[in-house]
Amino acid sequence: MAAATVIDALRRFLPAHLCEHRHRMGEARRRAVWAITRCRTAEMGGHLHACGSCGKREFRFHSCNHRSCPQCGKQATAEWVERELGKRVGAPYFMVTFTLPEELRGLFFTAAAREMYQLFFAAASPALSGTLANPRWLGAKSSGFTMVLHTWNQRLHFHPHIHTIVPGAGIDAAGRVVTVKNANFLVPQPALRRIFRARFRDGLAALAKERQLPAIDPAVWSKDWGVDLQPFGSGENIIKYLGRYVCRTAIGDSRILSITDTHVSFRWKDRANGNAVRTDTIEGGDFAGRYLRHVLPCGLRAVRYYGYCHPAAKAKRERIAFHTGRPLLIGAATRAPEKAPRLAACPCCGGTMRPLLRLLPAWQRARPPPADTRSSA
Repeated sequence: MAAATVIDALRRFLPAHLCEHRHRMGEARRRAVWAITRCRTAEMGGHLHACGSCGKREFRFHSCNHRSCPQCGKQATAEWVERELGKRVGAPYFMVTFTLPEELRGLFFTAAAREMYQLFFAAASPALSGTLANPRWLGAKSSGFTMVLHTWNQRLHFHPHIHTIVPGAGIDAAGRVVTVKNANFLVPQPALRRIFRARFRDGLAALAKERQLPAIDPAVWSKDWGVDLQPFGSGENIIKYLGRYVCRTAIGDSRILSITDTHVSFRWKDRANGNAVRTDTIEGGDFAGRYLRHVLPCGLRAVRYYGYCHPAAKAKRERIAFHTGRPLLIGAATRAPEKAPRLAACPCCGGTMRPLLRLLPAWQRARPPPADTRSSA
């Protein structure tokens, strides 16, 4: 018997969930449902492959490549990890995590959801760069970091937070490369928390003048906000850890225990109790609803690069890498070899399966069909 998977659970329960909640689902979630339920099916198109040895033929359907699909993203994840590992400098690395209080999370389910996500980044990034520029600590006028947005916790509840990969190096006001004096200390946590909270408060006040937002408890501005700092050595481990979620979804197949006609059971780690492994069994519609909460607004970038960590800042990044002990390759850049097409083995004789002809998708193009067609899913 095949193991239960996330895609099995979603395809079983998403259609009913869509019928029940269609009037409350925006364009982004309808597009995600359409893609997930059709990924690697005949409707997505594909190729007919044939074995050159025994002549066996089989259709292989295309993936949807939607960022919320649990079947897609493996190759993109591997490429992201490889690229980020190659961008490291020789300084100690840190992970800074920004988490919003529970009182503010409801604002992400309003008509201003996209603006709220933008505000989250707009408050966290200058708070961090401004703190790094303080001469009492790193003193880097020019710093760099990578931010990765996550919206879930282990139980698939909505828990928006931003993980930030921060190299402990930069360039000061005099143009010199500076690094952290202690591999276990980047900036003081209380100062960063205070600046982040103030920037978010000011940004939310400005947004409330343009968009109608529900009222929030004023006490949220006096409580401690979740800003966590952890040292991560050379940065390799944190890049590999976050890489698992950059192009993948909130839950993996390995955590799905069983799927019945009405319920889904999955494992989760209880972070508050030493990562003890727990089991949740919830209704299928609830599982589908929790999963869809993490579909981001269309066009919103969940991974963002700042300062010399931006792909366009290669010269500055290489200068910092050189002055922090990383070797600098001088000379003509070698052209990366072209990737050969991946050819699968024949399940019968082990020979090579080669593409024979293409099966066009149902709508004759590579993007989902117009909204009126999609809504009939």
